[in-house]
Amino acid sequence: MRKQTHISTEEITVLILAGGRGSRMGGCDKGLVPVLGKPTIDHLLKRIGVQSQRIIISANRNLEQYARYGYPVVRDTMGGFAGPLAGILAGFSACDTAFMLTLPVDAPLVSADYLERMKRSLEHSDKPACVAEFEGQLEPVFCLAEHGTSRALETYLAAGHRSVQGWLNGIGATRVNFSDVPEQFVNLNRARDQRRLETLLRR
Repeated sequence: MRKQTHISTEEITVLILAGGRGSRMGGCDKGLVPVLGKPTIDHLLKRIGVQSQRIIISANRNLEQYARYGYPVVRDTMGGFAGPLAGILAGFSACDTAFMLTLPVDAPLVSADYLERMKRSLEHSDKPACVAEFEGQLEPVFCLAEHGTSRALETYLAAGHRSVQGWLNGIGATRVNFSDVPEQFVNLNRARDQRRLETLLRR
């Protein structure tokens, strides 16, 4: 188990997960869907870019468009859109810091202190990872994990498992309560979500 210790922001790489199929949005690349006239990822980068400039984008299509943002873009080494865990594994492969913080591209209203709260939680834990929760429900793609957990992830994927929550449970991730910021978990799954995000962003 990891000892309680200070974690520097410079030790954390942020991974934006943009490699999904977008099935519920008709196959759209959700990071590039316009919200208030700008791609969703623009709104996300505006918020997370204030918290860190160590950013990697995980994507499986439109790689050139994502590369224009100036951050490294990685694609899954596993074929067939294997899910967010495949993106997380690819992120670990490209990450040269001790920790990696993840978030999905289609939830642009990330809290202004997301990185700091996750970092603080891990500092006060003997676990190798932490995961956000909202009103008692885990939000598995919002997690912070030690780079060393990538070994357990490789084993987990090789066994045919694909659940992010299952992997986090397996490595004993601690929970971080974000019930005070419900907008962080408003994501782009359907057309009505697009309208809701626009309303929230106007505020």
